[in-house]
This record gives sequence, structure tokens and C-alpha cells, in this order.
Amino acid sequence: MEEQDKTILIPLEKPLADASGKIIWENIELHEPAVIEVNQFLDKQKTNGALAGMGHLISLLSGIPPQVIKQLPFTAYKRCESFLLTFLNYKPEIGYAESQPKSSTIIVLANQLQDSAGKSSWNSVDLSEPNLEQVDQFYKTQTAKGGLPAMSALIAELSGIAPEVINRLPYTDYKSCEAYLLGFLNYSPTQDAGGI
Repeated sequence: MEEQDKTILIPLEKPLADASGKIIWENIELHEPAVIEVNQFLDKQKTNGALAGMGHLISLLSGIPPQVIKQLPFTAYKRCESFLLTFLNYKPEIGYAESQPKSSTIIVLANQLQDSAGKSSWNSVDLSEPNLEQVDQFYKTQTAKGGLPAMSALIAELSGIAPEVINRLPYTDYKSCEAYLLGFLNYSPTQDAGGI
């Protein structure tokens, strides 16, 4: 995905206004969502349906209150949805389940990631093969909280980057980390490879 595709400005034919009529939006500006924003979208989608979930994500990214987003013309909504689906449906290339993944990898980030205090920063996420205990914890978290929180926690543990920082990863960078780790979780060796 090219850098210019990370943000979009969608002009509105009819501006949106808050209840008082004092704050007006003539455009909707969107950017690539972070992991935490996608997680909120999925939660909202699960409880209130697909349209409400996408409306919530548009609100989060644009800074326009949810009640105002509900007044968005449907064609403008569909343009927002189309842009955001390029991230939500992003699938990095992953290897076949039969081939053993590399024991470690470095996911180079599109933009530097910083902790909230600005004391530490990362240009990449260094990952390695998880051990049995880490995979067991992943599945327990997945059962309790869902796939996205479980994978985020596994990425945080393996990389040594705090979970709250991992939650701010751009979603396409997160998907690259996920693809690498799914190589292990989906690994299915052939019988002759294991000496059986």
C-alpha cells in the first residue's frame, strides 16, 4: 500500500453540523486505523451491527461525534467505508502452512512508533517463534477476549514492546506481524518432516 493511500479527504456536498449548529464539517478526513481502533470497530460491529461498527470507526478516525456521523449521506458513508476496507481487508503474503516459517523476522514499520511518554521509539517490530506456553496463552486469551486482543498480546510479548504501544500500530503493520505468527499457528508439517 502506497503512502498516499494512508489518508483521504472526502468532501461533503452538504456539510454536517453538530446539534447546536455551531460546529460544521465540510469534509471527512480519514487515516489508516490503529489496532485499538479496529478492536473498537469489531466490538461495536458485534453488538450493534456492521453499519454501526463502521460509523463508529469513521467517528473515531475523523473526530466527528457519532451522533453527527449518523446524519452522513449514504454515498459519503460508502466512500469512507471503501477507503477503510482497504485496511481492514489487508492481507500480506504468507507462506504455505506446510513450510516452516523463519525462526525470526523484522517487520519494518511505515512510521516510527513511540510510547506515550516519548521516551522509547521503534522503527520495526522484531518477532521470533513463540514457545508452547506463549501459544497456549494466545488461545486462552483468544477464547476469553477474541482474536485481535490475543494476537496483539502475543506480538507485545514476543517483541518486548508494551501492549498499549502495540495497540497503536497501524493496522497494516499489525497484519504483517499477524501473518508471520500465523505461519507458526497454522504450521502443519508433513509426516516425513517430523521423523514419524
